[in-house]
Amino acid sequence: MNDNYALVYLRLKHEGCWSELTEYNNFMATTITAKPNRAKKFIIAYDDVKLNGNYKLKNFLRDLKKSDRVKEIYSINKINAKREVYRILLKESYENMVRGILDNYTVFDIKDLIVNGEERLALIVPTSEIIELKKDMESIGKVLKFIYKKIRLDDIFLSIFSLSKRERESMKLAYLYGFYEMPKKVTLDELARLLGISKPTIEDYIRRAERKIIKSFSYQLYYYDMLLEDLLEYL
Repeated sequence: MNDNYALVYLRLKHEGCWSELTEYNNFMATTITAKPNRAKKFIIAYDDVKLNGNYKLKNFLRDLKKSDRVKEIYSINKINAKREVYRILLKESYENMVRGILDNYTVFDIKDLIVNGEERLALIVPTSEIIELKKDMESIGKVLKFIYKKIRLDDIFLSIFSLSKRERESMKLAYLYGFYEMPKKVTLDELARLLGISKPTIEDYIRRAERKIIKSFSYQLYYYDMLLEDLLEYL
């Protein structure tokens, strides 16, 4: 069963969704997390929005409130003033929305990007669900791209058991004491003394932990490379 999963990448022109705003205005958005409520027919979404040029926050909020798909805006916070990145918590419709469709599938992981009037998604589902997923997406909009590749779940997810006790302790200490700051605030020798072990030993623990973490995160970078195709100059 571990080989019967696929990473799916799709691009969708979704009519009637607030994602259409990105076709005419200079901004992009991505979902941090979303919780569909099938019984009450709404979705609570936590999104990051990056504005550009003359399209300011007041313009974005004005247009967002006009959308029939947006039921309520709970909060909006500035994440990065220089790059005009905001985090917004809102309530959306459930019917004919991408997240509502995906609520019917076995989605293990998902990343998205809303840009140029389209929704781009990278998600992991069982291979047995791919055909129906494509049909459902075609029912709510125009599918511009739909590709997939088989993957192993074991290669993607980092669990609480992935790091040993010593690897976890070493990484935690290194982070808390500023080993990853620029410039470094602590040396390996100092970290080793804090844990009562040798410098080569703590270096080995940290390198082993870093390798596991980076291996898992490399899949996140793969998602981003797909979602950001032809867009890197805008970031």
